[in-house]
Amino acid sequence: MTNTKALKVLMVATEAVPFAKEGGVGDVLGSLPLELAALGHDVRIFLPRYGTIDRAHWSLQHTGVEYTLNIAGGNQTFSIWRTTFPNSSVTVYFLEHDPFFGWHQRIYLGLDQIDEQRRFLLFCRGLLATLPLLGFSPDIIHLNDWQTAPCAAYLRTAYRHLLRRGETRIVYTIHNLQYQGRWSPYILDEAGLDRAQVFLPDGLEFWGDVNWMKAGIVYSDVLTTVSHRYAEEIQTLDYGWSLDEVLFQRHTRIFGIPNGLDWQSWNPATDSALTAQYTTENALEAKRQNRTALRQEFGLPDRSNWPLLGIVSRLVDQKGFDLLASIAQELRNLPLQLVILGTGQSQYERLFRELAASTDNVRARIGFDVALSRRIYSGADFFLMPSAFEPGGLGQLIALRYGTLPIVHATGGLADTVADLDAHPDTGNGVSFIPYTSDALLDALQRALQLYGQQELWPELITRAMAYNSCWSTSARAYSDLYQRVLRLPPI
Repeated sequence: MTNTKALKVLMVATEAVPFAKEGGVGDVLGSLPLELAALGHDVRIFLPRYGTIDRAHWSLQHTGVEYTLNIAGGNQTFSIWRTTFPNSSVTVYFLEHDPFFGWHQRIYLGLDQIDEQRRFLLFCRGLLATLPLLGFSPDIIHLNDWQTAPCAAYLRTAYRHLLRRGETRIVYTIHNLQYQGRWSPYILDEAGLDRAQVFLPDGLEFWGDVNWMKAGIVYSDVLTTVSHRYAEEIQTLDYGWSLDEVLFQRHTRIFGIPNGLDWQSWNPATDSALTAQYTTENALEAKRQNRTALRQEFGLPDRSNWPLLGIVSRLVDQKGFDLLASIAQELRNLPLQLVILGTGQSQYERLFRELAASTDNVRARIGFDVALSRRIYSGADFFLMPSAFEPGGLGQLIALRYGTLPIVHATGGLADTVADLDAHPDTGNGVSFIPYTSDALLDALQRALQLYGQQELWPELITRAMAYNSCWSTSARAYSDLYQRVLRLPPI
């Protein structure tokens, strides 16, 4: 490390690849700690041990720490296990409590479940209660999303001593503001938090409820989001999910740091799922082979003068499928082909099944297949991602890595990473549209068709896409700089 101090960093989360993953948080925690460790920091991760995390498979060792807390309506006894992150020196701690975690195969039970509140309250308070017993005194406690936000409330009250009179700082990352962990105020009694201390307008109170996301916002020293644009958007009425005013009050301590991509895992030069592997030198021909194979796999005719568009996504409203539903008839008649991989809301699964059954140019696989997703990223000419909002976004980064041009709604991380080729012909790497309307999406598809007709530009556009720097090392340096900065700021 140069010009920076090596720090002790504790990252608290509900998922981390390869141990447990359901969403983007798992990808972040699977890469960022390793990159921070490579910069010289002592990084430790704290996770729940779900039933899917096998002790023997991951060589979990008991730390000797067992503890009992009166929480969630009774005495809860749990233990702490540890291992090291594969091929690294990063320590991973697991809180083991069978009734709340070990007996469950799922990471999340649902926002409407009281057990969802109880299990993560135990996780947070259990972490703080046992941290001194683990012999680790962090400079930075880095929390993620609402499930770990109760830690911030505890650290400002009963566990304030762990902050070492301001020497330890709290960093809180909002991955998706939509999911806030709201519940009735009685949950504070189960949590062991004094209502008089925390159930206040400048504390956890939110329209008569407790809001754990708000705990992270008001009690942390700094906040981060997973893109520059999303950091700005969440302070507005349209994207703030009723927390915009609270966030704006903290605008001087909100920072956007884009997510990165694991370039070793997502590498077209070594990806065994592809028909033809490639670098920028042979990408044009290899992508043609992959496109032909992908069309065969989906039962599409090999129309070389038609572009192939790909979608790999959860089929939900957030991802812009209401816009696609509005132009379903137009899709039938456009000179393009579209392949979809994903699962989600029933109306969108039904929409794509019906389109696949009644058209020659749309095909769908309802479900998820990692190898097939890689073949879509490599074989498609364009990657369609018209999200209504997108805090960071991973699909567009993978598409660029594989030389596939994204078509996106200019929001959040999509706006940060995809530059429209019409607006920036010399540096653009995709097609974007600004109004979130079906007409704007249709116009973007028409522009993509015109772009595809200019085949003489295609080798340069593929190279430009593949050259986009989305390495996690860049993001890790930004987090490292922020950690150094927050230690120089006055503590909350």
